[in-house]
Amino acid sequence: MGYETLCLSLYDQRDLVRAISERLIEMYRQVVALLLQFERVKAIWGTDDMGFRSGTLISPDDLREFVLPGHKLLAQMCHDAGRLYLLHSCGNLSRIMRDLVEDVRIDAKHSFEDTIEDVRDAKKKWGEHIALLGGIDMDFLCRSDEAAIRARVRDTLDVCLPGGGYLLGTGNSVANYIPLDHYLAMMDEGWKYQPWL
Repeated sequence: MGYETLCLSLYDQRDLVRAISERLIEMYRQVVALLLQFERVKAIWGTDDMGFRSGTLISPDDLREFVLPGHKLLAQMCHDAGRLYLLHSCGNLSRIMRDLVEDVRIDAKHSFEDTIEDVRDAKKKWGEHIALLGGIDMDFLCRSDEAAIRARVRDTLDVCLPGGGYLLGTGNSVANYIPLDHYLAMMDEGWKYQPWL
């Protein structure tokens, strides 16, 4: 329905928003049920950009009413099948992170932007509860030189690897505007990382 129409409908057509939400949840339920029939599928990657730099796109209460129940259902389906439920969501989700961890029960979160929350800080808050994926900020990766990228990768691994539950990668989906040599420097430094030596 588009963002503006959604915002207006949340005010004066909540029954329509509920109907759309329920239809989408049922569609996703059917797709995930099909995927989970395949033994080779070890995790489901849920995606739903729920925020922007300073907050959520709609109120936390509206997310709890219309969006998070779908993620909770899919996570439960995955867990019942012995699989993982990973979430990609951009934006500042600080007001619903406890919901995602304790109620939805995501196993991992992806998408970190330094101006919102550095993955190293997220590790301190949530690292005992969920895995963290990525975190090398896209803007940093584009603008920094190789030495800075390598130092950032080492520091991120120093902070995020202890205790497990971290996977090195970019802060968001790998975009074609990232200089290839910067991306390869990140990957190479991660490959070479051996703190025990």
